[in-house]
Amino acid sequence: MPAKNKTALITGASSGLGLEAAKELAALGFNVIMTARGKDRLEKAGEEIAKQYPHSKITSQVLDVANFDEVRSFASTFSDPIDVLMNNAGVMGPDFSLSVDGIESQMAINHLGHFVLTKALWKQLVKADEPRVITLSSTVHRRGKLQSMSLEQLKGSDQKRYDRWQRYADTKLACLLFARELDLRTKQSGSKVISIAAHPGWAMTGLQDNFPNRFDRFAQNAKQGARSQIMATVEAHLVGGEFIGPAQELWGEPKLIKGTKQSRDLGLMKQLWELSEELTGATFEL
Repeated sequence: MPAKNKTALITGASSGLGLEAAKELAALGFNVIMTARGKDRLEKAGEEIAKQYPHSKITSQVLDVANFDEVRSFASTFSDPIDVLMNNAGVMGPDFSLSVDGIESQMAINHLGHFVLTKALWKQLVKADEPRVITLSSTVHRRGKLQSMSLEQLKGSDQKRYDRWQRYADTKLACLLFARELDLRTKQSGSKVISIAAHPGWAMTGLQDNFPNRFDRFAQNAKQGARSQIMATVEAHLVGGEFIGPAQELWGEPKLIKGTKQSRDLGLMKQLWELSEELTGATFEL
């Protein structure tokens, strides 16, 4: 994808994978809209990138993707085309908490908030010539368990049933299912928007700060981890529906991968989509 006069919007762009993606896309000539929850760190990151790449327009806007009303209000401020929406923001294994909408925080941030954001920005995406939606999954989608999904399971508001690591895996499976269902629906409707999923492998992105591990020294850095989502953004031959991750699963150059059989389950993809619409009130008109 040629970058000149293109705009990319990245959530969770103040650190980790999102920050590295913002740097790389700015270097390629994209205008970049960076969002994150924390104002100070976000603005500092945006200022540094703007100084380094003065030919690109860098905009920093505070956004909590877990707050659906805030997401809709944020999206309503845009009228110009958005060429790339990178659904990157995420949390991993936090203590139990609920969003303002009463949804467990990991699912609210990792999947449902991006579901709402994608829908809310759809008109701006279809205005672009070659629009792409990039959604971040993880290798731990392999441990996701969404086979018997219900609205209450997706919502996850019962603290007694909260397993932080299983929940994280479930959210990352949900991200991949969403990316694939979005691809199917855009193709069926004839939309020019393409949807691609990516995962970083094992990379130190800031999510691990509260869970240090003696093996962390073997992980990729955030710049290396971001290669998959950069490939998903700029590789010209991609047609939508692809899943991109490191060649050796946890490490290596990005390549096309399959993911689990469950992540390709058409019935589960459709079920998650419908439950996500019901829970968020975000109904797509593709």
